[in-house]
Order: sequence, then structure tokens, then C-alpha cells
Amino acid sequence: MSTLDDVGGRDGLERVVRAFVERMASDFVVGFHFEGKDLDRIVHREVELASEHLGGGDRYGGRSLSEVHAPLRIHRGHFRRRLHVLEATLRAHGWPEDLVARWLAHDRSLESVVSSPDDCAPPR
Repeated sequence: MSTLDDVGGRDGLERVVRAFVERMASDFVVGFHFEGKDLDRIVHREVELASEHLGGGDRYGGRSLSEVHAPLRIHRGHFRRRLHVLEATLRAHGWPEDLVARWLAHDRSLESVVSSPDDCAPPR
């Protein structure tokens, strides 16, 4: 089983998270959620969260994920776009498959916490 040491430890994690957040902020589907936000702060919290669930030793020190994301009105489609961008970023940085799978599984488990049950499409 791969560890964060296999991808450069905390520095490697921070590099990939920074690339991920920058991709999210410029993404044509979800980038608007990042307008006016402190991207360095987002990177810091994302690193803490990922390190905690990937065994890196950090603890997430931010507010609850539901509290942080509630005002953003994130739909399921937005959340799934995030997963796609995360996976593409991890693969582009050559992360081992088992770390990619563990990270994606963890984040998928947060869908109901972070997003609304609404989809992006208007009701029929």
C-alpha cells in the first residue's frame, strides 16, 4: 500500500493540492465557486484534510465541512466535477493508483455532506 512518502510527503501533497485548487478555480463548470476566495487558505485546509485521511499525520482544523459548504449551494453535478478534476490532477502528477482510489473513495463519501441533493439541470 502506497503512502504519502511515495509522492514526496507533505511537500508532494501540497504541490498536488495546489495544482488541484488552481484547476478548480479556473474550471469552466465550478470555477465560479472560487471567485473572491482565498485560494491559499483553501489549499491549506485541503492539505490538512487529505493528510488526515491518507495517513500523513495532519489533522483537519477547519470548520465542519457542511458549515463551510452550505452557503455555496453545491449541486451533485458540481461535486462530481470536483471528483473528476481531482482524479485528473492526481493522475497527471503520477500518483499511485491505490492512493488515487483511497482519496477518491474518501471524497465520494462526503457528497451528502458537501452538496445538495439537487442536480444542475432544471426540473422537468
